Amino acid sequence: MDVETATQVIQKAYDNGALVIVSIHWGMEYQGGASERQKWLAAQFAQAGAALIWGHHPHVIQPAEWIQPPAGSASARTNPFPARERVRSPALVLYSLGNALFDQGGLADTRQSALVLVELGENGVRSAHAIPFEIDIQHSRVMEADEKAAQAILERLGLK
Repeated sequence: MDVETATQVIQKAYDNGALVIVSIHWGMEYQGGASERQKWLAAQFAQAGAALIWGHHPHVIQPAEWIQPPAGSASARTNPFPARERVRSPALVLYSLGNALFDQGGLADTRQSALVLVELGENGVRSAHAIPFEIDIQHSRVMEADEKAAQAILERLGLK
């Protein structure tokens, strides 16, 4: 990936008033946490102006993270006469939500996931709420997680 070009595109969109959402295919399969590269990329994208970063590929849940953009990042740094100054909310990084519906056998972790409802506002993410679920491989369907599994999924994701 050309990180410089990606961050420039994010920054330009942000500077033009867009609420930027990044969807990125990253990470190592079955790794329960974000790699240093994922964390570094997330920080670059957040600093450039991304409000929400949604990652996918590991097939398992990885903990989410809020990244506070540093003062003077994005438009204030690059555009001396921005159309409007925005107070930036922290960027929400969903490194991996696991599988949505994938008939992947093997690891039990690949059958636990979450749907995240994100409320967006002018300044970024206002709130995020996770809804845990499990995949029933035998019947190829998504089903509500039982109480114990739901708690484990929410704890692993780090969103309530």
